[in-house]
Amino acid sequence: TPDHKGKSNIAIVEDVLKTGDGPLHIQDILTEAQQRFGRKLSRESLVSALTKKVLDGHTFTRTAPNTFDLLQRP
Repeated sequence: TPDHKGKSNIAIVEDVLKTGDGPLHIQDILTEAQQRFGRKLSRESLVSALTKKVLDGHTFTRTAPNTFDLLQRP
């Protein structure tokens, strides 16, 4: 398996969303990150980071409270 230790939390979220079919709630993102990357992410810091990314308008969008998606689907 590739080494995921160097991946940032945001990169992990991006990977999780890329392989999903659409928006995911933060809890589902955390569960996927744990299962696929063995990383236990902090909910609060992740929501905070994603919110900043949503506001800068490049990568992520918020589709509902605590529910995020990619602006551009692969």
